[in-house]
Amino acid sequence: MDYSRMGGGHGNYPPGAMHGDMLQHQQHGMMGDGFAQQQQHMGHMYGDGGGTDFSQHASVLMDGGGHFGVSTLTFDTRQELVWVGNTGGHVTSYYGIDMQKYTSFQVHATNDIRQILPLDSGILFLTKNSLRLSIRRGLSILNYQGQESMQDMQCMMMTGPSAVLMGGHQAKAVEFDLTKGQEMNQFDIGEPGCAIFRQSARFICAGDTSGKVKLYDPNTMKAEHVLDAHSGTLSDFDVHEHLLVTCGFSNRMGNLTADRFLMVYDMRVMRAVAPMQVHVDPMFIRFVPDYSNKLAIVSQTGHFQLVEAIAMPPPMVFYQVNTNGTAITGFDMSPSCQSMMFGDNHGMLHEFTLGDNCCFNMYPEPTEFPDPVQPLPPIHIDDEMTPYSVIPMIYPTNGHLMSDWPVGMCKREYRKPKPIDPQLLQSMKVYQNVGYVPNPGKGLRNQIAYRLPKEGQPSQTRKPSVPESPLGRGEDPFQSIPKKYQKVEMKYSKLGLEDFDFRHYNKTNFAGLETNIPNAYCNAALQSLYFLEPLRCHLLNHLCQREFCLSCELGFLFHMLDSQKGQTCQATNFLRAFRTIPEASALGLCLGEAEELAGKVNLSRLIQSWQRFVHQQVHSETCVKIEPEVKDKPMEAVTEASGEKKNEPATNKTKKKKKKGKKKESDAKDEQEQTESTEEDNSKSVEDDQAQPVRKEEKSMVTKLFAIRTNVVLRCRCGLESNRDNDMTLVNLTYPDCYPQGEEKNHSSLQPPAAFKFSQVIEHSLCSENTIKAWCNQCARYEQHIQKKVLNNLPDVLGFNCQLENETNLKFWKTQQEILKLMTEETVHISAVAQRRLAAKSCRYGSSCKRKDCKFRHDPEHDSVLDELAEQQEDDETSPKWLPLGLKIKLLPNGTVDITEISDEEPLPKQDEENTVYYELYGTLAHIKDKGAGNLVSHLNVGEEFHQRKERVTCTQWYLFNDFSITPIEKYEAVHFNLEWKVPCAVYYMRRYLTKSYDLTVKNPINPDIIYNDWGLLNPKRRKITYQPLSLDELPQKGDIVGLDAEFVSLKQEESELRSDGTRSTIKPSHMAAARITCLRGQGDKAGDPFIDDHISNQEQVVDYLTQYSGIKPGDLDPNVSTKHLTTLKCTYQKLRYMVDIGICFVGHGLKKDFRVINILVPKAQVIDTVELFHLPRQRMISLRFLAWYFLKINIQSDTHDSVEDARTALQLYKLYKDLKDEGGDKLQATIKEMYEFGRKCQWKIPNVEEEDMIDEQISFL
Repeated sequence: MDYSRMGGGHGNYPPGAMHGDMLQHQQHGMMGDGFAQQQQHMGHMYGDGGGTDFSQHASVLMDGGGHFGVSTLTFDTRQELVWVGNTGGHVTSYYGIDMQKYTSFQVHATNDIRQILPLDSGILFLTKNSLRLSIRRGLSILNYQGQESMQDMQCMMMTGPSAVLMGGHQAKAVEFDLTKGQEMNQFDIGEPGCAIFRQSARFICAGDTSGKVKLYDPNTMKAEHVLDAHSGTLSDFDVHEHLLVTCGFSNRMGNLTADRFLMVYDMRVMRAVAPMQVHVDPMFIRFVPDYSNKLAIVSQTGHFQLVEAIAMPPPMVFYQVNTNGTAITGFDMSPSCQSMMFGDNHGMLHEFTLGDNCCFNMYPEPTEFPDPVQPLPPIHIDDEMTPYSVIPMIYPTNGHLMSDWPVGMCKREYRKPKPIDPQLLQSMKVYQNVGYVPNPGKGLRNQIAYRLPKEGQPSQTRKPSVPESPLGRGEDPFQSIPKKYQKVEMKYSKLGLEDFDFRHYNKTNFAGLETNIPNAYCNAALQSLYFLEPLRCHLLNHLCQREFCLSCELGFLFHMLDSQKGQTCQATNFLRAFRTIPEASALGLCLGEAEELAGKVNLSRLIQSWQRFVHQQVHSETCVKIEPEVKDKPMEAVTEASGEKKNEPATNKTKKKKKKGKKKESDAKDEQEQTESTEEDNSKSVEDDQAQPVRKEEKSMVTKLFAIRTNVVLRCRCGLESNRDNDMTLVNLTYPDCYPQGEEKNHSSLQPPAAFKFSQVIEHSLCSENTIKAWCNQCARYEQHIQKKVLNNLPDVLGFNCQLENETNLKFWKTQQEILKLMTEETVHISAVAQRRLAAKSCRYGSSCKRKDCKFRHDPEHDSVLDELAEQQEDDETSPKWLPLGLKIKLLPNGTVDITEISDEEPLPKQDEENTVYYELYGTLAHIKDKGAGNLVSHLNVGEEFHQRKERVTCTQWYLFNDFSITPIEKYEAVHFNLEWKVPCAVYYMRRYLTKSYDLTVKNPINPDIIYNDWGLLNPKRRKITYQPLSLDELPQKGDIVGLDAEFVSLKQEESELRSDGTRSTIKPSHMAAARITCLRGQGDKAGDPFIDDHISNQEQVVDYLTQYSGIKPGDLDPNVSTKHLTTLKCTYQKLRYMVDIGICFVGHGLKKDFRVINILVPKAQVIDTVELFHLPRQRMISLRFLAWYFLKINIQSDTHDSVEDARTALQLYKLYKDLKDEGGDKLQATIKEMYEFGRKCQWKIPNVEEEDMIDEQISFL
């Protein structure tokens, strides 16, 4: 058996490399399985999600197709590209889901392409004995020919930033350094080598042709484990989290036969679990990371299936790739899991997508395209105004022009080039010895302006007195973003945020959210969840023992927002739990530092995905399972439909057989038998459906508020119907085509676009019908089905995702707003000027057109743009808005809706109308296209309940929430969108008088048991108790004193810059996390003894343990080796929160920093900070070490810091402070002044003690 064609990492077999029995088995693998059904796309709680399943989008013949087949293909992980290599050594790349050819070049003259690997710097291509690195435009960077070490390479993978590991059908694997261009190491892996590489968290997994998968140590490349998966050979395998799944062939009767069992291994225990039986002959296998444990299984005949790795047995859901009888030789899935690509041995590429608006990567980098050729504007023959100089000069190939100067009168002279702007040089980036800088737009391309001095005048060397205009430096002079919408930034001083005035941005009593936390882009969406009163009360009452529960963290955050008045809060703990959820990372919702700094994040798409995920997560964490009501209607519909049409296929077959005129009687008997078998099969399928256990219905506050229960009906042309129930909490808006007969695309229409109301768009999104191709049991083949949604209820909160990251949808909004404005100005008729502005085709003469009756579009010039901006700002309040402030929705008996746009102040009818709900606009989320990626803001209609708690008034008011900037606004601003810089992301409508139907009682879920029972303890057997727990009679009471101190570790270093004057400016502070929290008794016989001494486990990577200042060592926070009392932050947080709620007073040193990092809000009346007690106005803060030495005559923090020692010292200082205060205020002030005078004399250094670092001086008192 020839394995030379097995593509690296893909397991690709050309037809010649497979045994004849294998191909025969592949071609008949699915023909005997008679039943399949339309795949149910994931939609239980994620809403529409696109609304369709995978369907074939495009088929393209790659370069060299017909002569050479596809040998390997892969999606680019950085850009919207797919790379394809063939057996002739040629590579072609395609851009986007429309498969636009991007590059095409030859990598090797004869050898096939074994694997393609995308990198940041370019693309790696592996052939049998060579490795080539090229940039994405095709130019070669590195071409390495391995003489002896590379004989039959098959696969490769990256093991470092510049190190690539290559393996093949040879005994040695080669590690190559791309930077140096040479081999680094060779590892002996033995025969038969390896054909596929995959990487897990702990191992390098290598599959070979003997059917085994070997797990190598990444550091030593020694085989740690061997998994004997298949007795024949291995075709493919994949790894995701702790699961490893393989597919391959087995030896049966001397022949290789495809295994229809996928071998599954749990890599945590290195054991095989129950294998998965599939219904196709698997050749390729991929995990789908967007969905937990979902697999894509592909056969070489073109069938593929999506199954759950834990489903027993998997559902019979099939798709078919139309390969015209050729074998599939390559397969890959895009990183976004929205597109799949198949390649066959005839050179054809087949693309399957989830819709027409899919992408390969969620947040791709921009792809570099060649500069477009600027067309020359045509000139009318009767045009007398245009100068002839704009006509390009055609120079003759031979001879001279009449205007040429004689050679004797000309001489060549060097012209000094204009110096480059220093600001451009500072921002220049060098790549491959070429400098690149963004074009400031101050001049024409490929032209440099220069001035020749006039005769008799010296050249001017001094700079002009008038400074250069700032226009063209990246800012659009015609785009004016109001200050309240602009991105607000927190500025740091040497005191951090102590002197930053948040009240300058927020004059209300509501609390804003800070922005200096990773993934704080969701602040606007968090505010929209907080001001939903039923959801807020429900989450405040929720508490569970899961370590990372978003519902609990939202409840803690909402409690802080309730308690804080006018100041800011931090969503640190919520975002910490959010980052630890694997599904959030898999969906691309957790941004890395590089992505945030680059400013290339599509915030509009990101926040819509974030809302769907949070709805699903909160629902799963708080849901209650109940027995659903039995519904017989769907089953009856299926039975009736099958009964009506079950005889049609038999009749058609009988007619065909009568035409042939052969054995009519026997054919009639066979036909009768087929009819009977069809009836039996239909009855069996119904019985099977009835025998399935009824799944319990899950209900939560999220479903009660947001969920729309729908019944999705699939109807085949033969009449067979099937349906399924689906819940969605957010509706993705789908927009109709406003141009008649799609004439916008061919630019031939002079008719104005159609006008649509927003209510019509909602109806189109909720009740639209579409056509999909699915398997029909009755027709026994894939047929066109009509998919229809039937609504069963109307939710209390109606949420919409606007989906305006698509240019087509954005243009629809712009067109409708323009139509509405023109219809208002001219009452119904659209004038000729309006037709010119809305026409799809632009005028060829542009601004030079003089015809008054011209029907083509004329783009405005800069002056008219400024005029329009001024008019728009004047008419914002009075102009009509396309987004209504209220909706009246009636649910009709057929499952559709009738929607009417109303005012938010329209009175409700005295008698309730059946199945009718009156909605008012609750809020909108908008993307502000400011600096970089911009920022997100929310417009929210805050209800009376919040104003009563915060403002002590009874009213409703609209507010703009821009992180920590909160501004009252008029309601028209919430529905006004200037789509140039303010783009809507989400719209929420709320049922009128919503709170009357909900229980808004809030009870504190934290009880005293948390003080005694530490449910979050991670190492109960190894811990050493360093504290004495409280007894029942020592339970803290209101007004008791508790000493507190906390120690921290650093998750991210501080970012600062050194200015030219020598001062240091903080750009971004260090990201700290609590590592140890200690509480001491403040009164009684055991005063000064700790009753809480918790070390906090941390799931994130610690950059610096700060051992010198925290006393925390690397092993102290590891549950596997720690001997400390190691618990979770959530458990310790509840202990502190209980003490705060009952009125405990905390004594410590620098408690403001401690509480900020712990992310808990403590009222000022309950905080006694010794750094404030012994402090004079406008003087420096004194460290705890100096205070202890000066007043208590003890030396602390000599080697390291200890939180018990620090908290006990703070209690002693507080006791001393009370004694001095009892003697009189003058005595206290005199003592503090004496301390300051002594400190200045000794420069705040303790005598006879070794001098410490400046960092120790700054941090030790914290």
